[in-house]
Amino acid sequence: MKRLSFEMNPMDKTLTRKLALVLLLKLALLMALWWGFVREQRVTVDADKVAAQILQGVPTSAQGAKP
Repeated sequence: MKRLSFEMNPMDKTLTRKLALVLLLKLALLMALWWGFVREQRVTVDADKVAAQILQGVPTSAQGAKP
């Protein structure tokens, strides 16, 4: 039976370092974009309008009325 080897050669270690660096750069870029464009945005929610919108799509039989 062939034995699996999990030893990393120098090319694998280099690839791992490069992938980790790219992922960290992407994360930093996403955080910078969020910080610059999204952080200050706020959405106000009116509970009555949300309830009306949800109940508008519900058939009357699902609200307790008999068919």
